[in-house]
Amino acid sequence: MNAAPRAAATKVVDLATLRRHLDALPPATQVVLTNGCFDWLHVGHLRTLEHARSLGDVLVVGVNDDASVRRLKGPGRPVVPARQRALLVAALECVDWVVVFAEDTAAGLVRAVRPQWYVKGGDYRLETLPEAEPARQVGARVVLVPPEPGLSTTGLLARALAQGAAGEGRGRASPHPVPQADGSPQEA
Repeated sequence: MNAAPRAAATKVVDLATLRRHLDALPPATQVVLTNGCFDWLHVGHLRTLEHARSLGDVLVVGVNDDASVRRLKGPGRPVVPARQRALLVAALECVDWVVVFAEDTAAGLVRAVRPQWYVKGGDYRLETLPEAEPARQVGARVVLVPPEPGLSTTGLLARALAQGAAGEGRGRASPHPVPQADGSPQEA
């Protein structure tokens, strides 16, 4: 019988608590760190997180706070507040710990966590990755996961806004059934 999954809220911790958890791990434990805004969680995020987790024993995910997302992505972002984004990421089975951080890059987080692996998804190159040098300094191996074509939060948000502006979906039944109180499908 499998143990019940941990509740997402128990996985979201501050940096001091995260350090205590990591310090309590056996010495041979392989810690993997990744980070991002995760403003609109999509399958590209999931694939990157699952790949990151496959490299080690513990996956720590840094989630940018609201102010840093605004600085990085511009006005109108984030769409989802940091606490909610952190909880959604924490709800994924492959994620062990989530910490919200305020800096624009995760360089400080890399130094604090001292992972064996640092993973970044998206359109990054090792030469321009701000976390590459801090990762090297702490002895972490850096892995870049190529982006999923057509799957970026910015692109998905733009497409959703364009479809909304064009009036798509108005006056039509939803292609996805909405469950009734008894769980059976019901057309919206």
